[in-house]
Amino acid sequence: MKRLVKALLIGLPIVVSFSLASCQGSSNGAPACCDSDSVQILGTDTTLVSDTLQSEVSAMVERGVVLERVQNIYSIIKQECTYMGGSTDSDLLDKAFCSESWNQLLMAVRRQEYLTNTLFFEVDHWTMSHDTDLVNFDEFEVRNLVFTNEEKRAQVDFTVYEDDKSYIPARIELVYEDGQWKIDNFYHLKYMFNLRERMWEYLDNTPMAYLL
Repeated sequence: MKRLVKALLIGLPIVVSFSLASCQGSSNGAPACCDSDSVQILGTDTTLVSDTLQSEVSAMVERGVVLERVQNIYSIIKQECTYMGGSTDSDLLDKAFCSESWNQLLMAVRRQEYLTNTLFFEVDHWTMSHDTDLVNFDEFEVRNLVFTNEEKRAQVDFTVYEDDKSYIPARIELVYEDGQWKIDNFYHLKYMFNLRERMWEYLDNTPMAYLL
């Protein structure tokens, strides 16, 4: 991709310069290569290629930003888990690294847990596992990156390795909010559950009313 971008960026000015030079060097002053239709077509094609390159380069750069952000977050999770003997202060981590929408939903779940004396979180959604002495996170891959006029979203897949050498495939969704990429949902791919959907199901199926 980098070689293609470089070749196109170098090649386009050469093609344009060659075309202009050929037109200027003609003896009759109105060569076919420089009629109005040809000039218009050349300008349109150049603009389309330029826009495509800019879009591809921007996406490539943003993928790198997303990947680095997620790796940094899970490096902190790894340190937290090691320091606390396998557990995490998940609510604090949610406030630090998750979206506003996620934290509002989390508050509703915590309130419902208190009112109904029930427990929703049986597995730590940060480590995707029960109590363990050590976890490692590896194989991060940006699977999807979407830009719209209203928002930017991304998906990152990774693997959680537990101390007994078992592993759990996982996924997070991120949204760009307040100038940062923030986690908006968690997926446990081994058991195929969507945590945000499970939270809404819990709120809908427990008897006490809740307020967001």
